[in-house]
Amino acid sequence: MRRDSLDHHLYHWISVANERADRYGFPPGLIEESLQRLKTLLGEDYLRQIFEGTVDLHLLGLREQELERWLRGGANVDDHVIQVIDLASTLSEFATDPSLADKVDRLKQSSFWPSQFELAMALRAKRVIGNDGEVKLSPETNSAAGDFLINWQQGMIACECARLAFGEEEEEQYRLLGDLYRYVEKHIKKAKQRCCLKIRVGGPLVPTSFTATTRAAKTAFSRLASIGRNSVEIDNAHVELELLTETSERIPFRYIDGRVQDICGTEWVAAQSLCYVNASDDDEAAARYRSGEVFVGEEYGRVFVAWNRGRPDFDPYDRIRSKIKKKRHQTKIGAGVYGRIIFLESQWNLDLIKRDRLSEIVNHELDESRNTVAVFIAQRCASVHYRRWYKFFRSKIGPSYERDASLNCFLNRLVWYDRDFDAILNRRYSRTWEEAAELVKQHEADSDELTRRREQDL
Repeated sequence: MRRDSLDHHLYHWISVANERADRYGFPPGLIEESLQRLKTLLGEDYLRQIFEGTVDLHLLGLREQELERWLRGGANVDDHVIQVIDLASTLSEFATDPSLADKVDRLKQSSFWPSQFELAMALRAKRVIGNDGEVKLSPETNSAAGDFLINWQQGMIACECARLAFGEEEEEQYRLLGDLYRYVEKHIKKAKQRCCLKIRVGGPLVPTSFTATTRAAKTAFSRLASIGRNSVEIDNAHVELELLTETSERIPFRYIDGRVQDICGTEWVAAQSLCYVNASDDDEAAARYRSGEVFVGEEYGRVFVAWNRGRPDFDPYDRIRSKIKKKRHQTKIGAGVYGRIIFLESQWNLDLIKRDRLSEIVNHELDESRNTVAVFIAQRCASVHYRRWYKFFRSKIGPSYERDASLNCFLNRLVWYDRDFDAILNRRYSRTWEEAAELVKQHEADSDELTRRREQDL
């Protein structure tokens, strides 16, 4: 990809994002400055590789493909814009830090989310520390103390960050589901007939059952032209294939209150409707949609998948306990080190975790450690302010630090920063959360009314 081609892609992304900049509360020029910052810090070669699209984007956006999804997926999705600008803002905060290059290299390679979390926690500590100290990033070396450092009045505080990610088995099944969707999508397009495919795996979705399923699907598609509806079973993977008609089973899932829910109580774990739109490419489709055109998607495939999900492959409370233990022993506490703070990013909803049980676990670990200042468990959430914010569970302060009143005040400010401040702009929200929620409802109502009018005009 030539340099002018990269600039074309970036200009297009900026133009689309700016169409809704007022809704996000972005000042003029912020989006342009943010993309330029990414171009400088991440490098033109890295961005060119993203826009060349040499690696297929995973359907579910898992693992290290997040930035690719946000940029290549376009600025037509609000969340894509917010995530990119949020990342650029975080990197800008540490533009002069000598260890930023280490963090960026790690972020670009195989540890996007862990590096992003480290930077996000460091940013919040830097924003609220005031005159009590300073925050700087740690280099990515074996001898480094923590992921970032707080130079506190009484000495250095080493901050360790870790993600409480889902287990490998839990994540693998959804990675395989994305691969399965891509596999059958290609076969449906080759069949040149509208198809309904039902896949039932008599066990967990793992590499062996995935292989059996693709073999069964391949056989079923080979029979489609001659016998139409057919079913194939290989090694406990059952595939049923038929032509898609008005009487075919409907997708049972709806997005309700921020969660995907099965409104019919079916056996299916996942389902996908595949549609064509009358456009030459994604950019044309996006531009026409923004101009007000309504696309009536031509559905060419419907895919249903069921497998034995089983229980998550670890207990969250045990995971938290073991992570704290590991970080207690991992952080080096030497001369000049006042203590450590442990930050854990949770993939579980903190509102659903039993606070009393969690407090008992965390406080027990604190009591066993004379060098741990506090433990933070953070959950990254979407907000009505069109932002990403962190919801925190904070432990009590460690027994060795109970007399440090200013340190306790600093820890409290960390917790409340995201509730009061826009992390991208580093200023207080101009609207209350209630006012922002009402504005979002108005935006949704306006969008629904516009859609209704367009449908009437068809």
